[in-house]
Amino acid sequence: MSIQNFLISRFLRARLKASLKIPAEIRLNKGRQFLDQDRSKPNPRVAVRADVMAGVKVEWVEPLELVGDKAAPVCMYTHGGGYIAGSVNSHRDMARHLALLAKVRMLMVDYRLAPEHPFPAARDDAFAVYRALLDSGIAGSQIMLGGDSAGGNLALLTAQGIRNAGLAAPRALVLFSPWLDMTHQSATYQSNAAKDAMLARPLLEDAAAMYAPGMARTDERISPLFGHLEGLPPCLTVVSQTEVLLDDSRSLHRKLQALGQDSTCLEWKSTPHAFAVMPSLLPEARDALRQTADFMVRVRRS
Repeated sequence: MSIQNFLISRFLRARLKASLKIPAEIRLNKGRQFLDQDRSKPNPRVAVRADVMAGVKVEWVEPLELVGDKAAPVCMYTHGGGYIAGSVNSHRDMARHLALLAKVRMLMVDYRLAPEHPFPAARDDAFAVYRALLDSGIAGSQIMLGGDSAGGNLALLTAQGIRNAGLAAPRALVLFSPWLDMTHQSATYQSNAAKDAMLARPLLEDAAAMYAPGMARTDERISPLFGHLEGLPPCLTVVSQTEVLLDDSRSLHRKLQALGQDSTCLEWKSTPHAFAVMPSLLPEARDALRQTADFMVRVRRS
């Protein structure tokens, strides 16, 4: 474990402990304030440009040599935050790093958040942006879908929706610590309860209730792990062995392998949930993004 990882995990654990002691509404507001801050460092080799696609706010994060190049690969990325928080600000740093490492145009989707916009708002926004990419002349084979935590949930749902609609399939899926099963009954919710520095079942229960009020937690439209996984593109999952969502990634990987599909699951020891989105803070995140970039290059060449 790096010293940076030790210190960040200690900070996050203290913050988690404090969050569990306050009402859900206050926790929501504090979480949004925390995740809406832009802590990234500008990079002169990367251009950042706000845009709107199909009525949805997006942000392009592109290596300068790829700006506006419609022949270049695109990673359409949906951020984490439990469907109730997070923004392009919270993930801009990761986007800059991955754009340069993988030589890809990152398209960050600023989808609508619950509880103001519950299901299916986020799903509809992501699907609309994918359709808009296709309509703009970008081939499905050029597009990769990515996301972390709730954004990983949304990326998998989008891939399933694309398949079901018969649209041109994306090239690959990249999921960082995805939240795929809203029943919260897997074994790692118990085994990692004291180890996870960022998440606890009560936080996820609150987020699920705000995002999908009245829906069965086994509904495949919110828990894509229960949906059909056939016919999906190659999938890379990056996860920590100490997070409560570990079983979500492992279950997805096992199911995809059982179907004979291309699936890679990379596990790190003692890192925070969704650590891959923290490259300026954690050397483990930079390593994870390098391996993610290698996967992206491999599937583009296959």
